[in-house]
Amino acid sequence: MTISLDRPGTGRLSLDEGVEQLKKFERLRPADPAERQQQTLAGGALILAGIIVVAANLRLSVSSTGPLLEQLRDRLHLGGAVVTLLPTLWVLIFAFAGPAGSWLARRHGAGSVLAASLAILVAGSAVRGVPDLAGLLAGSVLAGVGIALGNVLLPVVVRTYFPHRVGAVTGIYSLMIALGSTVAAGIAVPLSATFGGPSGGLEFWTVPAVAALILWTAGRGQRRSRDVRAAHPAHGPGQPHIPLTAAAKSKLAWAMALAFGLQSMSGYVVMGWLPTVLHENGMSPAAAGTVLSVMFAVNAPLSFIVPLTAAKLRSQRLLALGLGVMFAAGLVALIIAPVSLAYLAAGMIGIGMAAFPLILTMIGLRGGTPTGTATLSAFSQSVGYLIAASGPIMFGLLGHMLHSWTVPLAIMVAVALLQAVVAGYVGSPKRGTFAPAESLTPAGN
Repeated sequence: MTISLDRPGTGRLSLDEGVEQLKKFERLRPADPAERQQQTLAGGALILAGIIVVAANLRLSVSSTGPLLEQLRDRLHLGGAVVTLLPTLWVLIFAFAGPAGSWLARRHGAGSVLAASLAILVAGSAVRGVPDLAGLLAGSVLAGVGIALGNVLLPVVVRTYFPHRVGAVTGIYSLMIALGSTVAAGIAVPLSATFGGPSGGLEFWTVPAVAALILWTAGRGQRRSRDVRAAHPAHGPGQPHIPLTAAAKSKLAWAMALAFGLQSMSGYVVMGWLPTVLHENGMSPAAAGTVLSVMFAVNAPLSFIVPLTAAKLRSQRLLALGLGVMFAAGLVALIIAPVSLAYLAAGMIGIGMAAFPLILTMIGLRGGTPTGTATLSAFSQSVGYLIAASGPIMFGLLGHMLHSWTVPLAIMVAVALLQAVVAGYVGSPKRGTFAPAESLTPAGN
């Protein structure tokens, strides 16, 4: 039996439909306040655990490639052009795939798209294990697309589910990115020996990607209930989408993109080429990988401390300037004595690389709202990675052409100092926010 009830302005509602709507409402809103609080805490913990494991996977494939460049060249008979391309490939993929993150998130939800990105990362990590050039490149592209989407969506997820803990949660996931980088760089060479070559060592990273996908999928129910509440708030309509064209008209967005791009350029040059620089100056591949791991280890605690500190500061300007100068000082140490000062340089660069989580935090803070953060994140990362892409390839070409790494390192010193200035500009409270909450009105109003 179907009984229809009048539903003003929308036609008629059957009794069966009404029951289903009531059940859905009851699932989303438990009657007992204590039960609601318990579900909120449990859901938040599960989502946070998912963020942590996802973040740990965002640099494993990247950081494990640099220490294995020489092995990959010898084992797969790669030419110089391909070896130069590999550190740059990541940045190019991040630039072109990143903008799709915000577009897909609007249609399917950030949580669902993040799950899909993990599935792509799993596939890419597995394909990288095929011991030929086609497998290496195809797998790297797939893994890069998965990482690019995660890069853009994690700040959105943090702003959506933890709006009052942006600094703390950004610090936690930045710490996990740094720890993942530390582990990957440190054990890349031993893994290669264990699994019969560099391709097997790269394929190993399929395992943590699968673990992240399982955990993130396990929190689907909690994310869905929160997504529904966010989409249908108790007071007033939701916030509208902000197109990337709006960011293209914003001085703040362009400055953020430049700061992100210059920092990423420096970071990916170091991740991709530092082991090669040290190896060509007489250090063994394993020792060079250890130096890179030390750099990430120094960076790891700062990746938590810096965002937490930055979120409490009215101005992040001095912090941004200091980190950029420290990065430049580490590069100068490599110019002076690349082997004897390698660990000192790694320590200073590790400190300077904390500019990355600082800029991620400033994206969350300057975004103003979840929609503003999504647009600012997508714009900053897509434009920023395009800027960054020139760094690794320029560094490699110049180094091989001049048979010396002095000039490329000197150029990167200038890049690090420019990054300090631009990030300092963004860090000033005078810049305001990209999308002030009070200025937003829903589409159609």
